[in-house]
Amino acid sequence: MLSFTKLLVLAIIVAVVWYGFKYSTRLAAIRRNLREEIVRRQAEARPRPPARSVEDLIKCPKCGAFVSATSATNCGKPECPWGN
Repeated sequence: MLSFTKLLVLAIIVAVVWYGFKYSTRLAAIRRNLREEIVRRQAEARPRPPARSVEDLIKCPKCGAFVSATSATNCGKPECPWGN
């Protein structure tokens, strides 16, 4: 037969297990948040590569080579339209 003390002990055991589970779940969530924060801060601290500038290219009418539109230089062919 179940006595009052046995029911009380059983209720205490169930409460301890229940609150222990809640506590361990809360600790896991805190650890996960800390890990995510560390990863985020490490990503922010990494130096970003410099942005590359983009230039338009034009095709040389004599040799067919593509050269920068703003700083075209002589390709070495005798009929090069971009000077010496």
